[in-house]
Amino acid sequence: MKSVAVDKCRTGDILAEDIFNRYGAVIVAKNTALNSYIVYKLNEMGIQQIRIHDDGRNSSYSDESSTYRKAKEAYRESVSDIRSIISELAAGRPLNVDKVIDISDKICCGIYDSHDILRVLNVEKDFDEYTYTHSLNVAFYTMLTGKWLNLDKDSIRTAVKAGLLHDIGKVKIPIEILNKKSHLSDEEFEEIKKHTIYGYNLVKEAKQFPEEVCRAVLSHHERIDKSGYPFAIGCEKLDIFSKILAVADVYDAMTSDRVYKKRDTPFIAFEMFKTEGVKNFDPKIVNTFLNNVSVFYVGSKVFLNTGETGKIAYIPPQSITEPVVKIGYKYVDLAKDGSRSILCMV
Repeated sequence: MKSVAVDKCRTGDILAEDIFNRYGAVIVAKNTALNSYIVYKLNEMGIQQIRIHDDGRNSSYSDESSTYRKAKEAYRESVSDIRSIISELAAGRPLNVDKVIDISDKICCGIYDSHDILRVLNVEKDFDEYTYTHSLNVAFYTMLTGKWLNLDKDSIRTAVKAGLLHDIGKVKIPIEILNKKSHLSDEEFEEIKKHTIYGYNLVKEAKQFPEEVCRAVLSHHERIDKSGYPFAIGCEKLDIFSKILAVADVYDAMTSDRVYKKRDTPFIAFEMFKTEGVKNFDPKIVNTFLNNVSVFYVGSKVFLNTGETGKIAYIPPQSITEPVVKIGYKYVDLAKDGSRSILCMV
């Protein structure tokens, strides 16, 4: 990282440290991509020096940076590998352990910037490929979360393997239930819930994965308030891998198109985790995840309920559900403007 004067910063420079106000509150989060609005606000508050990363500018400000292209290419190759793994299982062949480990190694060892990874996860959302992309997305989210939590390398590898395999049990669920567009009956939902046990058995039978991976596959729908399934166990019986997996799984599911619903915006997902999600998910993991993922959306284009199109200019760390949006030449703080809301990302 390097120290630079605020008035020398360029659009797309990435903050290397949180910036605090005089009361000790974070006003701009680490890894935020700078823009003219943020620089103006920093100058307005009398902040003269900040630290930014040495390794260039946010890839979202370049059409096709080399690092982004490499991340996208690796992602698409991994989707193809996951498709092959699931097809083999569906045909009655055993789980291809070598291929799972190979994908896991690519995710853990790839030299990818977090902004590049998050951009790929948001761009490469193919509805027809959801079965495969969801598993890969969750694996990437678990890897990033593990790094943000400062887990050791072996623990991150364990989390990634669990992410790749978390929904593998769905190969045992009838396709007409998985692809049903209308409301599931009670009996159908009970069948869906069995995928956790089916998945546990498939991974366990492979005899190549640590117990933590098997347990996380089994428990990724458990909740800390005992409202989950298959066994409704609570916080004290859930390990960190199950808790990370639960957050990554729900976030990607909410922000992806499904057979029965269109995707939600990230801000709706943030709101869910900040409200009803408080009782369901580990608060440390949720806060770490949201604080790091949210900054990625600075610079993203959005479509508002007013018919206007804007760009996210700033996401307040204390209020990530209500960003400041640049519409034309004006800046609108959604926390103060009750008439506007984000309908979708563009």
